[in-house]
Parts: sequence; C-alpha cells; structure tokens
Amino acid sequence: MKKNLIWVILILATVSLFSSCKKDEVSPGEASIISFKIGDVTATIDETAKTITADLAPGTALNALQPVIVISTGATVVPASGATVDFTNPVTFTVTDQSGTVTKQYTVTLSSAELRKIAFIGAAAQNTDASWTALSGTDYDLMDDKTAANWCVNEMASSTTEVTYMSFEQAAAATDLSKYHAIWIQFDGGWWGGEVAQFPKNANNCLLRGDQPVNNTLCGDLADSFIAKIKTYYEAGGNLFLGNYAGSIVDEIGAVSKAEYAPNNAWGGPTVDDGATNSAWMVRWAGDPTSPLFEGISLSTDPGIQAPAFIMVESGALKKNRSNQYSLNFGPWAPNGDADPLATRKANFASMTGAKMLIENGGQNEGQMVMWEATGTKGTVIAALGGTYDWYVGDPVTAGDRNIKTLTRNSLNYLVDLALAKK
Repeated sequence: MKKNLIWVILILATVSLFSSCKKDEVSPGEASIISFKIGDVTATIDETAKTITADLAPGTALNALQPVIVISTGATVVPASGATVDFTNPVTFTVTDQSGTVTKQYTVTLSSAELRKIAFIGAAAQNTDASWTALSGTDYDLMDDKTAANWCVNEMASSTTEVTYMSFEQAAAATDLSKYHAIWIQFDGGWWGGEVAQFPKNANNCLLRGDQPVNNTLCGDLADSFIAKIKTYYEAGGNLFLGNYAGSIVDEIGAVSKAEYAPNNAWGGPTVDDGATNSAWMVRWAGDPTSPLFEGISLSTDPGIQAPAFIMVESGALKKNRSNQYSLNFGPWAPNGDADPLATRKANFASMTGAKMLIENGGQNEGQMVMWEATGTKGTVIAALGGTYDWYVGDPVTAGDRNIKTLTRNSLNYLVDLALAKK
C-alpha cells in the first residue's frame, strides 16, 4: 500500500512538471505589417510581394523619416516603429512573431518628387506694392512687370512648385542660381523702347537698380555681375524665359553668337496707345502644333492670317504698343531687305541665330516668340518679345489675356520639365 502511494505521488509530480513546461511555451503567431505611415501618408502594402510603397509630398527629404508601424499582436519589427530611418534607398523591415520562430521581411520604398523651383527676376527691390510704386515716374510705370510678377508668384506656386521673386540686384549678388529649374527674367522697362532694348547694360543709364527703373547714374559693374550670374546659370544647363526687353540679353549670355543676332526691332513709348485700343492683336503659331508649349491655346480665325491663329490682346484692352521683336525685313538675314524672298530670310534667320520661331505676326515677317533649344552644356531659352506679350491690358480680361498666361505657364512648365529630365 505504501509503495502504491509513492508511485501515485511520482506520477502526479511528473504530470505537474509536464503541465508547467507546457504553460511556458508560446505558440507561433502572425508576423505581418498591418499599416505603415509617414506623417499623414499611408503607404500601400503588397502582402504577396512583401513590398511597401508611398509617394510623399514633393521636396520631402528621405534621409531621416520616422514611420509609424502597426504589426501583428505580440510581434516585433526592426527597424522599430518611430525609429529614424534613412529611406534614400529601399529599406528592409523584418517582423518576428510572438514565438520568435516566424519572420517576414518587407522591402519599403519611399519616393518624393523633386520640388519644382522657379525664380522670377524683376526690377522692383521686392515684389510689394510699395516697391513697384517706387519705380513709377511721370511718363512711365511698370504695371506690366508688376502684373507678371504677381501672377507668377501667386498662380505658378503650388504644393509641387516653389516660386521665388528676386530683383536684378539680388540676382547679381546671388551665390548660386543653379537650384532653380527655370528662371523668368521680365523687363518691360517703363521707358522708351530703343533705350531699354539695351538691357541689361545701357550706355548712358542704369536699368537695374530697384529705386527707379531708369536713372542717369551708370551701373556697369552691376550689369556685368548680373550678366555673369545669368550666363553662368545658362552655360551650366539652366533654362531661361525672357519677357519683352529682357530678351536683349541673349547676346551677352551667348544664346546667339553675335550682338547683331539679338532682337533687332525695338520701338514704342511707355504709355498706353489709345489708337491701338479698338483692334484685337492676333498672331499665328509657327512652331510644332503638337508641342506642349501650344497646349490649351484658344484659337481664333482671321482671313488674313494663316492658321493656327489666336488673339494675344483683345479689342478694347489697353495696349502700350511697344516691342522688342525680330524683324525679318532687315538685318543680317535680309541683305536686300524685304526684296529677298521671305522663305530665304526665314532660313537665314534660323541659321544665323540658331532660334526656332514659335510665334509670328500674320505677315510671317516678325519673330514675336522664339526658342533656342539646349546645345552642349547650355540650357534652353524661350523669349517672348512682341508687343503682343502685354501683361497689363486692363479690361476686358478675355481670351487674349488667357492666351498670354497659358503660353507663359506652358513655357515655364516645359523648361522645368526639361531640367528635371536631366536628373
């Protein structure tokens, strides 16, 4: 009887010991990432491929982000949720289940589009009403440039695009312009056409100081510094949009090989021409009609203008009637003036300047918008030169005004896209 009791005790002890060991064991569980967030962005998880992807806001730096990760109950993940991680390249996250026996690996790839960067360079010291008003004189104003600057800063800027305004003086002093994918230089001068067409280096006056648009004190050093900065930017592949008289800088920066190949037909006064109010200013597209530069243009018809034609400045709108364009009726490409066939003059112009005609007048003998495509290390230049490129037109704000804005938006986006495509 005593022996049987001992055996019972031993058996019970063994069962108790075995049961105790079973309680310490943990059953295998799930080892999954349930959600993965960076700030407000929830990543996409492909459980089959074990990949996690997310597109973050443009300009987001990828080298120090802190993901918030939800995983299976009892599991662990390395790197841990909330840890600072460099996502410049894909990162592997390893999830281990509660038992420590089951693991899964996820490859996390984050991307952030590069923030599109545009600079607007204008005459005012700052893009404020006070600074633009300081440039007004008794017989001139810079309402065109002010209107263009405000449109660029307010309408081109977005969550994907950063726009910076700077004066000519600030640009001349800038340490580095290469961060901008496109630069718009705008100068409608507020002074007599033939004089401001010497932009940026007038022989008798300064055009670049932000206290007034034109003054009698020469500023050769400032002009030289400005030219040097823009030329360095352009020669390194920087893309330029030149508005109105700013187009005269093409010889200084080397877009054309000779000074005589710069815009050759500058004229016009600084005030509104009442005689031009009643007529609509229509032009024709001379470039590739499938180009993104021409997208969204509101077309019109005119029996005297070959299609595709469109209005730049509407009838009834204010017009200053001033221009800094190319004329094909004279100049090195027309040794016999307009006695030479127009086709010959056009071919000579293209060969000598290296420019492509984008917009011309109805007679097809004026270059009002031209483009120099990138060559070698140089960038692309688009110049809107004609008097039809008029930003301050008053009322009505109609199809012509929209076409000016559409052409400008298309041009800036085109230049930015070219810059990003190189990267």
